[in-house]
Amino acid sequence: MALKIKENLILEKITVDKTLVRYDFSFSKGLAPYFTTNVMYVEYDSDVSSLPESILAIPFVGSLIALTWATDSILWVKEIDETYFDSLKAVKTAYQELYSHFPLGGRFVAAYKRKNRHIDNPGSNRAIVLFSGGIDAHTTYVRNRHKDLCLCNIQGWLDKPGSESEAQKADFRDVKNFADKEHCTASLIKSNFALLVNSTHFSRKIGKKLHDSWWHGFLHSMAFISLAIPVAAMNGIPEIIIASSHSIGSKGVCASYPTTDAEFRYAANGYVTHDSFELTRQDKVRQIVAHQKATGKPYPIRVCSFNDHNCCVCPKCFRTILEIISEGGDIKQFGFEIPGNMKRFYQDYIKTHFIEFGIQREALLFWPDIKERIRQNIDIIEEKEFVEWFLVHDFVGERKKAVLRYRIRNFFPLLLKKIRSHG
Repeated sequence: MALKIKENLILEKITVDKTLVRYDFSFSKGLAPYFTTNVMYVEYDSDVSSLPESILAIPFVGSLIALTWATDSILWVKEIDETYFDSLKAVKTAYQELYSHFPLGGRFVAAYKRKNRHIDNPGSNRAIVLFSGGIDAHTTYVRNRHKDLCLCNIQGWLDKPGSESEAQKADFRDVKNFADKEHCTASLIKSNFALLVNSTHFSRKIGKKLHDSWWHGFLHSMAFISLAIPVAAMNGIPEIIIASSHSIGSKGVCASYPTTDAEFRYAANGYVTHDSFELTRQDKVRQIVAHQKATGKPYPIRVCSFNDHNCCVCPKCFRTILEIISEGGDIKQFGFEIPGNMKRFYQDYIKTHFIEFGIQREALLFWPDIKERIRQNIDIIEEKEFVEWFLVHDFVGERKKAVLRYRIRNFFPLLLKKIRSHG
C-alpha cells in the first residue's frame, strides 16, 4: 500500500517592525485552494520587537494549525515556544473529542523548541481578558475585576494594516474608554488572521463532513488566545481568560470550549482559563445588572456587531434589551437609547421591518429564559406595558405572515433573482 504524500504549510519568514509582525508563508499545491493569501500580519499597540521568534511564531501557528489537522498536512516552522508546542498535543486531542466523527491528522514540525520563561511569577493576579465588549466578555470582566486586568480586543478581519471600518474603530475606542473608566489597561490587536483561509472552499471540502464552519468550528479562540500570548509574554502576565460562549448542558460546541481552551500553555508558566461555562446567558446578564445596581453608575455595553452604537433593533440588541429588563435593569444605564414609549417603538418598527426582524432562533434559544425571568421579576420591572405585550404577542406567527405577504407581492422579481443566481 502506497504511503500518502502529505501537503505542506511552511512559515518561511517572520519580519518585525516595532509593533507590526509580518508572516510570509508558503504551501504545497494541494493546499492552495484553501488560502486567499500567503502573508499574515498582526499589529500590536506596543513594540514587540524584543520578543524571540519562538514567541512571535505563536499567532501564526494558532491561526492555521487546525487547518493542517483537518487536511492531514504538515506545518513547518523554524522555532516555537516549547510550552506552547507541547500544549497543542492536548489541544488537538480535545478537538478530536469534540469532533469524534471527523478524524484529525497532520503533524507539527519545528526545527527548534525554545524554553521561554517570560512569566516570573505564576502566582500573580495579573491577567488578560479577551474582551469583545459583549455580554460574555463583560460577565468575565465583572467576575474577575478583583485582578489586575488587561482588556485585550482583537480584530481579525482587516485585510491590511490601517483598513479597519468605522465599526471596528468604534470597538477599539469603546474598549479603551471602558478600560480607562475601570482603571484597567487595554491592548488593541489588529490582524488578517480571519481572512487567510478560503472559508467557502473549506465548507465545501471539509465543513459538510465536520458539520461546522472554519471560523465557528476551529478558528476563533485558537487565534484569539495565540495572538494574545505575545502581549502576555511581553508583560509577564501568567493568565489569559476567555469568556464562554456556551454553558453546561447546551448541545452546541465550537472552537471556544472549556475542554479545548484550558489546554493552552505558554512560556513555561502561562495558562488559559475558560470562564463562566457554568452560567447561562440569562445568568450572565443577571450578574452584570447586579453589578451596575451595586455601583450605581452607568455600565455601557455595545452588543451591535456592525454598528458603532447599539441600534436597538437587531436580534442581538433586542435580545439584550429584553434580558436587561427581565432582570429589573434600566437599559439606558447600559447604553441602549429608545425614543418615547418602548412598546409603541417596537410595534411601529415591526410593522415596516418585520422581514428583517430575525426572531425564530431567538425565540427558540433565548426567549424561554427571558420570559421566565420576566414573570419572576415582574414587580421590579419598570417597563411593564412593554413586557406584558412581549409575553403575549405572536412574533413568530406574525413574521411568517409578513414573509408570505412579501413573497406574494414580489413573486416575479424573486423568481427572476433565483433563476439568475443559478446561472
